[in-house]
Amino acid sequence: FPGSAIPSAAADAYTIDNSLRFEDGDSAYLSRTPGSAGNLRTWTWSGWVKRGNITAWQVPFAAGRSSPEDRTEISFESADTIRIFQKDSGSTAMALVTTQVFRDPSAWYHIVVAMDTTQGTDTDRVKLYVNGSQVTAFGTTTYPTQNLDTWVNSTAVPTLVGNDYSYSADLDGYLAEVHFIDGQALEPSEFGY
Repeated sequence: FPGSAIPSAAADAYTIDNSLRFEDGDSAYLSRTPGSAGNLRTWTWSGWVKRGNITAWQVPFAAGRSSPEDRTEISFESADTIRIFQKDSGSTAMALVTTQVFRDPSAWYHIVVAMDTTQGTDTDRVKLYVNGSQVTAFGTTTYPTQNLDTWVNSTAVPTLVGNDYSYSADLDGYLAEVHFIDGQALEPSEFGY
């Protein structure tokens, strides 16, 4: 919502209401299978994430199935890095893993993933922002091919929040202010402070 951010004077006092708490021992998650396909190539996921358990593989957002192994996910690796990943029939189609680590269980991280595989330049096809800054340092860089269809928005697989559907990568922590934008690759400024 451009122009709808809270005034800077109130920024320090801003409270995020209505978060969801996930306990990895409960295997809780939200699931939705789209009734009609959305844009498989261009979308944005934005959310505030507060980790409760670190040094474990955890998935705040995914779309996929296990047989054949088809999935697109945003995850925290067991090394506390962020990974944006896709497999198509078991073969890696995209893998970006940050060199930066996210190990503070007392911090809220604002994570934005802007996907647009229609872009001509590979580094423009996936953009990751954490706390308003674009992450450009990756230890693993397999960018998607141009016009790659992700599994996000597909009617063939469920979209999950808090789990990756079959690999026991349950999220332990909180999610708040989660937004999914179909058909646009947006920057963090579109989501306010």
